Amino acid sequence: MSTQTETTTPKAEDDTGHLSTASTSNSDNQATGKNDTVAVVHDGKTEFFYLEGWRLWAIMGTLYLNTLLAALDVGIVATAIPAITDDFQQLNYVGWYGGTIFLTLSTTSPVWGKLYKYISARYVYLVSIVIFLVGSIVAATAKSSIPFIIARALQGLGCSGSIGGSVLMINYVAHPAKQPMLIGLWATVYMISTIVGPLIGGAFTSHVTWRWCFWINLPVGGPVLVAVLLFFHVPKHVHYPKVSWKEVILQLDLPGFAFIFASLVCFTLSLQWGGLTKPWSNGSVIATLVMWIVLTIGFFVVEYFQGERAMIPLRLLKTRLQWTNTLYALMVNCAEFQVLFYLPIFFQSVHGQSAIASGVNTLPFIALFAVGSMMSGGIIGKTRIFQPFMFVGGLLATVGAALLYTVDINSSKSRYLGPQVIFGFGIGLGCQVPLMVLQSFTSAEDVASVTSIIVMMNSLSGGYFVTGAESVFDNRLLESLAVTAPNIDTSLVLATGATELREVFHGQELTAILASYMVGVKDVFAWSLAGAAFTALLALVVPFKKMPPVEEPVKEKTEDVKEETA
Repeated sequence: MSTQTETTTPKAEDDTGHLSTASTSNSDNQATGKNDTVAVVHDGKTEFFYLEGWRLWAIMGTLYLNTLLAALDVGIVATAIPAITDDFQQLNYVGWYGGTIFLTLSTTSPVWGKLYKYISARYVYLVSIVIFLVGSIVAATAKSSIPFIIARALQGLGCSGSIGGSVLMINYVAHPAKQPMLIGLWATVYMISTIVGPLIGGAFTSHVTWRWCFWINLPVGGPVLVAVLLFFHVPKHVHYPKVSWKEVILQLDLPGFAFIFASLVCFTLSLQWGGLTKPWSNGSVIATLVMWIVLTIGFFVVEYFQGERAMIPLRLLKTRLQWTNTLYALMVNCAEFQVLFYLPIFFQSVHGQSAIASGVNTLPFIALFAVGSMMSGGIIGKTRIFQPFMFVGGLLATVGAALLYTVDINSSKSRYLGPQVIFGFGIGLGCQVPLMVLQSFTSAEDVASVTSIIVMMNSLSGGYFVTGAESVFDNRLLESLAVTAPNIDTSLVLATGATELREVFHGQELTAILASYMVGVKDVFAWSLAGAAFTALLALVVPFKKMPPVEEPVKEKTEDVKEETA
């Protein structure tokens, strides 16, 4: 284990949420019976304690395994939805089966961030895992749509706390010089999990039952709970402000949560209805779109008046460094998610590949994402320079997305594998950089809040862009069919899985449907192209500066490095 010596004393918040210098008085600590100092002070300097060796990797393994579990569940239900609708006999809830998890995953991240700020990360993390496992049990045993949807909301709530907590724990236990590489590896685990989730879901649905998509979480989640209890203890340089439970509840900003959650529900409903079950001119569609805009504006108004108690304290977005990196974290997934979710649809529908073959053909995307993510993390950790990785990553992603946009029905294997290499490497270079940057420039008392904001931006990408892509794809598919094959039952087309098209349709009907599928996929890829180009331009606005330097850890005797177990 090791320490790092700093010359500045971090700050903590008092009960009113205002910043005050953290006390390091020994008499105060003795009075409370607990070490409440931010760090140990020697000769006017503060020491920060970080893990090394097997203890660090034991924690990293636990965090990565839990991230794997949480990210798998985001997409694992995608290929199971047809079987679920067969059991529940309620096709009108299909959008909620896959979308509900994004609602709670994206909107509760800042709430978890506040909990991590005021309560021991060890216990908050454990609670998030328990909530996720409870949601898994409810989903696996659900007999109708409503309990299943509630279960997916619980899983999203648990995933939100687990994902944000995993990144925060890396900041707590790993030396700053190692954090970029470890966060890059975490991003890779998350990426791989999101891609293989639908494949695992398809395997369970085809060979066992869709309920095993959720039962599988228990034998994996149980050991994660045990590992957290055994290996993770909050280092004593991590300070928790002493506030009342009333103040903690007020800090959760429940009014802000209500506004952002309601706005996302309205957005989801409007895009699920618009052009599909209801015309865009329908009053319900227009009303939900208007309410989405009004509630989103209302959210920022609430955040302004909430001040330090806000889910997203607006002072954390004031500087150019802060707001550009936050916006980059939102937009980089606009490009990524469109390809992530619709490349398999291209493989399975247009090219008639199985779910397994589709997964194999996305390996270039996964592999180069991993290479780019770990490469940028390692180099940034050494050089502390980050802006070029965001810019070059955006440029490469733009080129890759442009090449994917030109792919067509008759494209060869090399034609659709090659662009994935460029696109995956570009996304990997930049996707985790905003989190590294803002954590390094943020004072100790705001790390949890900043982490939760970035996780929220990443998750909102799913809530907004995946829902938006589904609307674009479905509407363009129907528009194309209306021209090329007006006699086809479009509701049957939408209800048929991508891998089942060739079993349900034949001849000219199948040819027309595949061509229409290609139209929808290309438009989604065009959206990905626009998102990638935007990130490249945004990177030019990000300040060109170095992350704060870190000193090499000072070796200490193991018995001198004690940790806070509360």
